[in-house]
Amino acid sequence: MVSRRVYFVLAALGAIVPYTALAVFISRHGLDLAQLAQQAFGSPGAVFFALDVVLCGVAVLISVLRDLRDPGAKWAVTAATLVIGPSCGLPLWLALRQAADKAER
Repeated sequence: MVSRRVYFVLAALGAIVPYTALAVFISRHGLDLAQLAQQAFGSPGAVFFALDVVLCGVAVLISVLRDLRDPGAKWAVTAATLVIGPSCGLPLWLALRQAADKAER
């Protein structure tokens, strides 16, 4: 079984890595949301990745809301998924779920 620490490291990387790319975009274009959307959906390849991330986020949210019993954990994972993205929300959910499973034993 993967250690909770690994999941927490992956959650941190899932926040840092995408926001690093966003920081580069903002440094070049400012906070131009129209430009960001145009680039995110500007080609079929970009659309593929954007829709993949959106659908992954929806799947994470559905699973979290159904699976986690702790309201605080649900809130944290939901916020991480919606504000940062599933690259942070998914490993955070796995870490918290593993902790909850361990506490039940």
